[in-house]
Amino acid sequence: MKSEFRTFFTIWMFITRLPSPSWVDLHPGYLMMGMSYFPIAGSVLGLMYAVVFDFVNLSLDLPSSIAASFLVSMGLYMTGCFHEDGLADSADGLGGGWSKSQILKIMTDSRVGTFGCAALGMFLLIKVQLLGALGASHWQLYDCSGAGPAIIVSQTIARLSAPYLIRTRDYIAEVGPKSPFYIFMVEAKYLVSWGRLVIATSFSLALACVMYGPIVSTVLITVVLLVAHLMGNKGDYLLGGVMGDFLGSTICVCEIAALTFISARNGIIATYLSICDEFDGQGFQLSNVYQISSIRATFHFVLLSLALKGWLTFVGPPDMYDKEENKEDKDTTSDSKDKDN
Repeated sequence: MKSEFRTFFTIWMFITRLPSPSWVDLHPGYLMMGMSYFPIAGSVLGLMYAVVFDFVNLSLDLPSSIAASFLVSMGLYMTGCFHEDGLADSADGLGGGWSKSQILKIMTDSRVGTFGCAALGMFLLIKVQLLGALGASHWQLYDCSGAGPAIIVSQTIARLSAPYLIRTRDYIAEVGPKSPFYIFMVEAKYLVSWGRLVIATSFSLALACVMYGPIVSTVLITVVLLVAHLMGNKGDYLLGGVMGDFLGSTICVCEIAALTFISARNGIIATYLSICDEFDGQGFQLSNVYQISSIRATFHFVLLSLALKGWLTFVGPPDMYDKEENKEDKDTTSDSKDKDN
């Protein structure tokens, strides 16, 4: 039991500035095992953020957008911009790198570039706007609403992406002054077992269910895991796996995805009911469905996405790793010729 307490407080020490008991240190083994407690630590942080939001919004009678700004500021201080730093580093690497080696080199640079500043600024702006749009907290079993419940749930399920990706993807070694620490984490990856992942998922689902009911919570968990899976695919393609900064950026993306779904769930339900109404009665007619503004906007968005994907696929340049591999092949051939001569 004490080892589990040490595991939890190792995670707590890792992602917050708050002190842990003196017998806890950042041991990589306990850190990896503690990934199953990532959502629990997120729920504790989310609860503190919700208290701050309700105090500023209800007790001080300030607008929800101002309360959201205080909430986000507190989060940045409490965590030391931990995940936000990973978001900025990942944005710089993925935005400015043209090869795997170059991406990794940029990501380990302590300086923040244009891509990182832009990504961090947009993340904070969207987060504040979404929380402000959710409005005052309303606490009711299975039917919560407002920013307070949303921040607790989003802080919890977004951190589920970390143990999921560590369990399902390769953890690559990082370079730099902390490389010995991260190399041990690569070797300790197996400590994030399927059982611990199930524990993290079950806790996240149970908490979301208490707040929003079983249907919304199931869809919400599915959305977050789908986003994490897509981010994992991107990490496999660009990096050959996942690493600390990339996990931090994934948590930020999943948090925005969760808040977006929570904010838009009523609109999604209304659109779904509108489609169902068209199937009932006089029968389905595509022209009638197209007249619904929400369906029409969705159709245009999907069409734009497909067009951009087609353009990038058929008109875009060769794959950057093909270029890197071709360059390596040419260098190898050139070296062989030089040796022969």
